[in-house]
Amino acid sequence: MLTMRGDERKGPVAQVTRWLAAVRVYLPLTLNFAQRELKVQHKRSALGWAWSLLNPLSRIFVYSLVFGVIFRFQPPEAGSGQLNFAMYLFSGLIIWLLFESMIRGAMHWLISVGDLRRKVYFPLETVAFGGAAAVGFQALIEAMVLLVFMAFYGNLGWTIVLLPVVLLFTAMFGLGIGMVMSVFNTRYRDVENLIVILLSTMFFLVPIVYTEDIIPEEAYGLPAAALIGANPISQFVGTARDVVYFLEWPSLARMSLLAVYAFGSLGVGWWFLNRRSMALSEEM
Repeated sequence: MLTMRGDERKGPVAQVTRWLAAVRVYLPLTLNFAQRELKVQHKRSALGWAWSLLNPLSRIFVYSLVFGVIFRFQPPEAGSGQLNFAMYLFSGLIIWLLFESMIRGAMHWLISVGDLRRKVYFPLETVAFGGAAAVGFQALIEAMVLLVFMAFYGNLGWTIVLLPVVLLFTAMFGLGIGMVMSVFNTRYRDVENLIVILLSTMFFLVPIVYTEDIIPEEAYGLPAAALIGANPISQFVGTARDVVYFLEWPSLARMSLLAVYAFGSLGVGWWFLNRRSMALSEEM
């Protein structure tokens, strides 16, 4: 087991050390769950992994048509000097898709192993990290498409080397939230439906299809610009755009902030899931 009362008395450092040791022991099982998730995603699908590309590309096409063509939204100038809404959109959308997939996936992963967990003990973290690895693999495919996309338009720079770091921090941030939500979802299945609604709404509260400069300072008596800017996922999207679209190096302070969000979220989520691990066996 990953936690014991003795470890709790020794403090959080001892718990973290034990957790990390357990991750190493259960790594093969985690990889098996990752492989299982990858197979399930496109089981009995004629197009298979092509859907991993069609999903983001279809959203880029629709949003580009609506906001770039119909509403004639003008994106800011890219690092190469171009004005390309599709490039601007893709550089932010890749972060959102990863964040969204981590949260929604986490709620599904635990429920899918309910019967198995009642028969055989294994840490629920292995399921979460295995599923996260599968989502991360898909994000890498999308990132490669993004790089090809940017190279085609001649908008590449050395700043792109930070994209994997931003993606990793985003995955950690989303997984931590997903772990917490998955615990509640095993007992109250309405949580998943609520999260879907919240994510759909939140998408338009993050500057992905629009720029921050069009956000009013105040709306309905609320500091709209400050609230949207303070949204952690807005920071992830903005940093990804810096390195991919604007070809600018983000500040050390900004990268440090992302690291705090990432490790803080994952730490809390991991602790909460581990804390409720045994009780979840009866609720799944």
